[in-house]
Amino acid sequence: MGLISRVKSAIDRDPIILSHHPLCGRFDDHVLKVGGRRVCIGCVTVYPSAVAAALLLLALGQTSFSALFPLALGLFAANLLRFVAKGHRLSALFNAFLGASLAAAILSAVNAPGDLRLAVVVFVLAVASVFHLVKGRRVFKTCRRCPRYQEFPRCASGATPRPADPAE
Repeated sequence: MGLISRVKSAIDRDPIILSHHPLCGRFDDHVLKVGGRRVCIGCVTVYPSAVAAALLLLALGQTSFSALFPLALGLFAANLLRFVAKGHRLSALFNAFLGASLAAAILSAVNAPGDLRLAVVVFVLAVASVFHLVKGRRVFKTCRRCPRYQEFPRCASGATPRPADPAE
């Protein structure tokens, strides 16, 4: 079996592979359907935004570490407003900020002075890790309140999505 066949087979067997969110009604506002598969809204907005921002920064000739690193921090700080904003109507905007921040952070790490490069890479990885831990804790907090939590991740695989609990 070739690599492409194995990847296709894995996608067909595991409905969560294109979405890192559980596939139940409690997370319907985190996923959308593309080609019959559920995919993470964040992933399909953050990563294209990062590529677009990187291309724009490069096209504008913005490769200076002293400009890119503060830009990355500012965009990431703007993205953190997602934790105080209510509802998901602004998530695409926050995801665009996060994607642009990712692009600026990567370009700043690549263009950092040699004596700072390792520190910048470690800092960027540490901030990204903490951000993902916080986001992950929020997802699992919702899961832990679910009556089917003991079945995770099989709780929603292939099952009809359940409506979200209005108390959440």
